[in-house]
Formats: sequence, C-alpha cells, structure tokens
Amino acid sequence: MYKQLRLIGIIGIIMVTLGACVPQSFAGSAPTDEPPRVESVDVPPPQPNLSDEDLKKFQEFIPSIRGASMIQIAEIRNQNEVFIQFYTSYKELKEAKPDSPLTEEEFNSYFPVIDTVHKLIMEVTVRLLHEIPAVRKITLNVPFKNQLYGIDAKKRSIEMYLKASFKKIHDEPGQKQWKELVKKLFTTKERDKFAQRFIRPYPSAPL
Repeated sequence: MYKQLRLIGIIGIIMVTLGACVPQSFAGSAPTDEPPRVESVDVPPPQPNLSDEDLKKFQEFIPSIRGASMIQIAEIRNQNEVFIQFYTSYKELKEAKPDSPLTEEEFNSYFPVIDTVHKLIMEVTVRLLHEIPAVRKITLNVPFKNQLYGIDAKKRSIEMYLKASFKKIHDEPGQKQWKELVKKLFTTKERDKFAQRFIRPYPSAPL
C-alpha cells in the first residue's frame, strides 16, 4: 500500500513538471476581440498615364523615325506603354498598302545590315524615353531580311543599364547629362553592348 501511494506521488510530480515545460504558445489563452495582426506590404505606386501633351509628343515623334513610312503599328498600350512595329517584309507592306509608292529596293535599303537595325532600335528607344519619361515600357520591332528584330523592355531596366534617370535628364536645365549620354552611348561599341543586352530576333511578327 505504501509503495502504491509512493508511486502515485512520483507520477504526480512528473505531470506537474511536464506541465511547467509546455511552451506558452500551446497554453490556453483567454479570447480577445483584437483583430489578427497583418504584416504591411510595400506596394509600388501606380505608374502615371500619359498626358495629352505626352500623347501629342508621341504622335509628333513617329514621323522622325528612319523609315517611318514602313511602320505598321505605332500606338500607346495600357495607358503608358509604347508599341511600334514595322512591316516585316516589302510583300507585307504592299498587301496592306497597295498604293504605297515605296519600291522593294527602297524598302530593303533602309536596313541593309543588322547594325543599322541595332542603331535605330537603340537610338529611338533612348530618344523616346528622354522625350517622354512617363513611358513605362517600350516595344520596338524592326525588319531585317524578312524577320523582325526588336526590344521589349521596361524603362526601369534601361535606366538601370544606363545608370541614369530619364526623368531627371529630361528636367535638367541645359541638358548637360543628356548631351553627355548621347556622346557616350551613340557609338558602335556601346550600340553592340546595348544590342546584346536588349535586342532579340523574333521568328514571327509579335502583334
């Protein structure tokens, strides 16, 4: 009888000890009316839409592009994304515009070598983002030997590559930074680097 009581006492001590070791998170807690905590998440601010003035600048910019008469589409998508695409081939151009006075020889002469394509894509991209810094993304596709080569990049990616802000450059009095950027960037060496980073061929027309 004494041994049984002693055994019961030992079991009781063990149970009390284990209870003291239970983590607080598992212990019962009184109900509360406080709502559960929600961690705050940083949401990027929405990108501004192009203003009427920006849209006008875009419309005025298009005719300044080399081979503008060969452009199939030039529009703003999603309020602040530029999309420009040339006709892939002379045949495609004539099917869409049978009255076009452009000859096949003239069509092919605009972009005789791939470097000419790279030059146009890079210069139009940089000039357009400088002219209209509210543009969030640019897609520009240019033909070469019946195939399109193009850029499809966000402004932020291009700014990070150039280590520059188009908005700051645009707003700077005297445009010193812009002149320095043009002098540095518009060279064959820098054009090749830009092409390797951003320009890609497309097997078919990405409309």
